[in-house]
Amino acid sequence: MVLLAAGVLMGCATSPDRLPELDRRFYYNLPSREDQDAFLRLKASQRQGFLEERGLWEQWEALPKAEREAAGHSEVELGFHEFAVFMAWGPPADTQDRDDNGRPLRLHTFIRCSSGPKRGRYVQSNLDCDGTSSETQVAIGDGVVTDIVYPN
Repeated sequence: MVLLAAGVLMGCATSPDRLPELDRRFYYNLPSREDQDAFLRLKASQRQGFLEERGLWEQWEALPKAEREAAGHSEVELGFHEFAVFMAWGPPADTQDRDDNGRPLRLHTFIRCSSGPKRGRYVQSNLDCDGTSSETQVAIGDGVVTDIVYPN
């Protein structure tokens, strides 16, 4: 109990749900579970430096302002950069590399809970929804969104 209270007083988060919205989006895009655990232990004032060390802050700052704002509202549009999609919806549940008439193409599948307690959240598996889910496929060519398909 004392450790929990100390963590709260220092600005540390005990779960990603307790992070401010932007920090939570970064949390889910960290490359490893170890990085995620370390991020939760950081004081709020230390998080940007941590993200800078891993290159995520630079990717965020490189996005046009309109993409950053849309990602903050979980919105994705054609022409957005791949990192904006990850910040909007989190990491994809599945990724496939394909060839589109001689051009490399990456196809990401995102799963969104459409009912249940996690309605509206993007998850790694439809089993995480505790209800129904839908998929969205996003094609990435040359680092930008070239197609968005809602197959369900």
